Amino acid sequence: MKPFAVQVARRTCIGSRSRNEDCIAIEQHRGCWCLVLSDGAGGHGDGARAAQLVVERVVTGFRSRPPLDAGDLAELLLDAHDAVVAAQREMGVTGTPSAMHATVVMLVIDTSTGVALWGHVGDSRLYLWRDGRLSAVTRDDSVWQWVLDTGLVDAARGQEVPNRGVLLAALGSAEEVAPHVSEPFALSRSDAFLLCSDGWWGGLETERISKLLADASSPEDWLETMMAVTREQADPRQDNYSAIACWIGEALESGAAKSTSTASTSEADTCSPRPRPEHVHPP
Repeated sequence: MKPFAVQVARRTCIGSRSRNEDCIAIEQHRGCWCLVLSDGAGGHGDGARAAQLVVERVVTGFRSRPPLDAGDLAELLLDAHDAVVAAQREMGVTGTPSAMHATVVMLVIDTSTGVALWGHVGDSRLYLWRDGRLSAVTRDDSVWQWVLDTGLVDAARGQEVPNRGVLLAALGSAEEVAPHVSEPFALSRSDAFLLCSDGWWGGLETERISKLLADASSPEDWLETMMAVTREQADPRQDNYSAIACWIGEALESGAAKSTSTASTSEADTCSPRPRPEHVHPP
């Protein structure tokens, strides 16, 4: 099978906060791509450390052995969870309200077989554009999503819900973590993916993201136009906002994939990695 073409771009911005606690990475290994984003939280700025630990552990595990199925991916995310918990123990804050924790969303693409799989914990999201429609593939582990699922409150009354942004699951949490993961699914020509933190999607409705994608000439252009919308809103409480865009193209002749694959980063604060049973969802 001819390998698929992949174009990727990434951006991470500090927003109105004093530091950036988002961390992102793009990694290639033997024809596979790993895209991962983590949004940290914790007292005394430890959210940045939590996010970096998550990304480092995911990238290290991917380099060692790219996950092939949902079980592999769940193990990788649970390993990242264990890394955050171990750091909490070193700090003596395991299980306390101030203990650091982080969300994660990741996408693995095998260009040689034309398949992908995703995993997430928390409220960082993965969107997929396919057949002219953009949809959120992941479902947030949050109070707001839980309220929506009950059907007792509609989306228009979201601001009335107390603690709507509180997470119900995160890596490093005291509760047992069960990552949401997909089985491998086939890629389609012209698929587009967006991985983003809540600071990114919070000010952009799905319809707006879709419209900006339709008008974009490249993944970089798509991210830049979304960033422009966020800046125009000039929210004095703007959270850190980060995203990775990935476009899938025509299958290529052998050896051509590298020339069409790109990865770029904004000048804003950017983290780069140093070196049980799971919930399984359809793509």
